Amino acid sequence: MTVYGMKSAAVPTAVKRGLAIAACCLMVLPVAAQRQIVGVIGMPPVRFGALAAGDYDRDGDDDVFLTGELDNGEVHAALYRYVERRVTPIPNSNPKIDAIYQRVDFPKRDLKGGSVVWRDLNNDGALDILVTGLAVEEATTTTVIYRPATDIYINGGGTFFINGSSGLPGVHRSRADAADFNGDGLMDVVLGGESDDGLVMGVWLGNGSGGFSPGPTTFEPLALTSLDISDMDSDGDMDFIVGGFTESGKPAVRLFRNDGNAQFSRIEGGFPELYFPSTAFGDIDFDNDADIIIAGGQLAPTILRGESYVFRNNAGSFDGSRSGLTGLFGGGSIFRDMDGDTDLDFVTWGQSDLSDPESQRLQVFENIDLSFLQIADLRGVLFGSLDWFDSDGNGRLDILITGDQEGSLVSTLYEF
Repeated sequence: MTVYGMKSAAVPTAVKRGLAIAACCLMVLPVAAQRQIVGVIGMPPVRFGALAAGDYDRDGDDDVFLTGELDNGEVHAALYRYVERRVTPIPNSNPKIDAIYQRVDFPKRDLKGGSVVWRDLNNDGALDILVTGLAVEEATTTTVIYRPATDIYINGGGTFFINGSSGLPGVHRSRADAADFNGDGLMDVVLGGESDDGLVMGVWLGNGSGGFSPGPTTFEPLALTSLDISDMDSDGDMDFIVGGFTESGKPAVRLFRNDGNAQFSRIEGGFPELYFPSTAFGDIDFDNDADIIIAGGQLAPTILRGESYVFRNNAGSFDGSRSGLTGLFGGGSIFRDMDGDTDLDFVTWGQSDLSDPESQRLQVFENIDLSFLQIADLRGVLFGSLDWFDSDGNGRLDILITGDQEGSLVSTLYEF
């Protein structure tokens, strides 16, 4: 795994105009306990990995595609089908609850250090898999040769086959996602990371039959730690924001507006230069447009300290200030409707202080009466990944997290 060198970087001065509405909305109220901690059986914990949940077989529950490094150092990638939620009674105690998964085998590459998303990439109504990372190209008893990879697995009705001629560059230290950027009804791909030839970032336009070709916009190459897509200016096309590192190792956050037909222009938002940044779109101030949360690490006497910022969307321009949330780096944030009440809740995770080996946090905020109520403040993981989905079918989103905790690899499911 690449370790980035740390260089001095100044965070730009926040825009002077305060964000009174956003500050109120992000008020941290008393923490409520999580509903249930559930064991994970049949799916191994990993580090340096990625995971994403999707109902590939359309049976009403979400399955998981997982990549990463196993406890024995082997690189891993596999699809795990959800089987059942098993409750085991224990006399004079609470019952033991486990989520049971079963591995689904099909030809694929083992990899780590990238990303996983489920998207319908060929418009047939079934979820396909887009995965990036560092793949094992050759292994002997003494050496392992890795190569950056970007793989697409097409869902052929519950079975998968690899799309071997996508035209996408292989990348690790990477993020990738898909949306229709040029309005032709076909899925396109945005990705960035380190390829065999150096850093790359771009949008590749889909042809509807599994092939992708470079779009019309040239982007600054970046290694990515985060990527999110939204129609931030409500003009009917999809924009995106990324966080990561430049070719010189400088931290970077870049926001791109889609001007139509996948022609993108960079929006200068005065974003802070934070190490291992995460970026996410979400309606923070409840005015029906996409605001931005940015978190990451700031150089400090404690080596690296987490900071978090809110950038409020004002008709497509953004005003920013510190958020008042716990600053976390090396993780991420996700906005989703956790409880089915049509408003956005969010989860955030990462490490708050590099000098404190126990400062990994996982926090969940529920939108209640136009304020965010912190309902969980949990121990997080190092070198980890998570997804937020309804694992038990109760209409509320749960969190599956895996990574390194106190020197041991763990996989835990938090039900809410």
